[in-house]
Amino acid sequence: MDTNLGREDWLHAARLALLRGGVEQVRVEKLARALKVTKGSFYWHFKDREELLELLLQEWEDELHGLLTQLEKRSRGDKLDVFLRLLEERVRLSEGGKTPSDAAIFAWASVDPEVARRVDKAEQTRIRQLQHLVGGRNRMELFYLVWIGFVARGQRVPESRKRFPIIARLLLESVDGHAGESRRQRRGSPTGRRRAAKPVLKGEGG
Repeated sequence: MDTNLGREDWLHAARLALLRGGVEQVRVEKLARALKVTKGSFYWHFKDREELLELLLQEWEDELHGLLTQLEKRSRGDKLDVFLRLLEERVRLSEGGKTPSDAAIFAWASVDPEVARRVDKAEQTRIRQLQHLVGGRNRMELFYLVWIGFVARGQRVPESRKRFPIIARLLLESVDGHAGESRRQRRGSPTGRRRAAKPVLKGEGG
C-alpha cells in the first residue's frame, strides 16, 4: 500500500475525473489507476467513495468564502476588478484540478437531484453575498448568468475564457447605461414634470 500519497493527491485526481468524465468517473478503482497506486492508499485517507464525493461538493460550496476573504481589504472601487481577476485565475486552476470547477459541479447537478438542490442553494447565497459588487441583486443575477454561459462555452471553446473580464466589464457598463437612461426617461416623462398648457384655439375663450 502506497501511503506516500496525501489526501490532496486523491482530491486532485477526483476533481480532474469529475471535470473530464463526470461523476461516474470518480471511482476508487479508476482514480487508483490514474495515480498508479493500489486502492488501499485511498482508504488510508477516506472512508469510502461517498465521503470523497461529499468533500468535492463541500469544497465547491465553501469556495466563495475564500474569494470574499481576498476582497475584504480592498477599496470598493477595486473590489470588482480584483474579483474578475480572481475568477479568471480560478478557471485556470480548476482546469488543472487544483480548485473546484463550476462546469464539473453544474454537470453533476444535472444528473443528481440532491446535488442540484445544494447547488441552487449555494447559487442564491453567492448572488446575495456578491450583489454589492455590481450594485444590486438583479444586476448580480444577470452577471451570474453571464458567468454560467461563459463556463459552458469555455468547455467547448477554451480560448474564449480569456475574454471573460472584458465581456463582464462591457456587461456592467451596458447595465449602467440602461439604468441611467431609464432614470432620465422617468425624469422627463409626463408624470415627472408639469404638463404643458393646452393651446387655446381661435374662437375659444372669447
